[in-house]
Amino acid sequence: MKNALNEQSLIKINAQESTPIYKQIVQSIRDAITSGKLKQGDTLPSVNHIAAAFSIARGSIFKAYNDLRNTGTIDSIPGKGYFVTNDNFTPDKNIFLLLSTFNPYREVLFNAFINEIKAKATVDIYFHHHNVKVFETLIKNHSAYYNTFVVMPVLHKDTKKILTELDQKRLYLLDSGMKELGNKYPYVCQNYEKDIYNFFESYKERLNNYKRVVLLFSSNSRSYDVITGFENFFKHSAIPSIVERETVGYKLRKGDLYIINDDNDLVHIITTAKMNGWVLGKDLGIVSYHETPLKSIIAEGITTITSDFGKMGTDMAKMVLNNKREKIANPFLTIERNSF
Repeated sequence: MKNALNEQSLIKINAQESTPIYKQIVQSIRDAITSGKLKQGDTLPSVNHIAAAFSIARGSIFKAYNDLRNTGTIDSIPGKGYFVTNDNFTPDKNIFLLLSTFNPYREVLFNAFINEIKAKATVDIYFHHHNVKVFETLIKNHSAYYNTFVVMPVLHKDTKKILTELDQKRLYLLDSGMKELGNKYPYVCQNYEKDIYNFFESYKERLNNYKRVVLLFSSNSRSYDVITGFENFFKHSAIPSIVERETVGYKLRKGDLYIINDDNDLVHIITTAKMNGWVLGKDLGIVSYHETPLKSIIAEGITTITSDFGKMGTDMAKMVLNNKREKIANPFLTIERNSF
């Protein structure tokens, strides 16, 4: 056996990062093997030497070495320490999954992704909540500890630069970013502008049942693409239309069709219709973004338009597992009910 390399040259630990210390040690050893710095038969720094060098608990080091031993990467001999047993391996996929928020339709996406991945890879999930600083911090703090990155990007002027922190050959975009970043990265994304345009094109005859079509869309990171698709359709239509960004307390009009993306607006419309004795689908129409089980039963059923989040999760998992670099526009569905 070759003598152990200096622990400071072999292991990289940053106590300020949120990644557990033991995971940082595991990744450091794996990186050293992959790069050729460590080879089969090489001894590793002792638990006591690492603990002293980095002022960390011995338990974290034991946990890291046990994880590596359980995967057949290292072993130990009493009195002689730990050594590399296998330097010819393909690292398991260790997936960094970064979503914006967790809500009912993101849960559908996540469950489909995990069900397809099963035991073929490990997945850790994080959330940026549309905050570019959180987005940047999560990526910088975790870039060294994963070998595959599935990211739902914040759409911000700094996003392109932030994404360069990640391995460009192992980065996939999920749900959004197709227009802004899709020329560079593989993706499974919504086409917000095209999807809403095609919805109206498919139901243009039914639109004649309404006096006006109102897009009630409170401000969010993707609303401008939906608004563009909405306006592109209605500039060629004789049906009056309007985009309303200030939705709180918006005064509803009988005979209008409302396209909404916020469930608070849905509650407001249903409550107002009930107070005025209006029948949904006849006196007033509602089409709501994003399918949830509740929308199938409230007010005798709310028509929804939604990306197929289950398929999005499944397709992304398959792409990652098969090392493909595809560009997939996710299917957009209309689920018809009584409100439209």
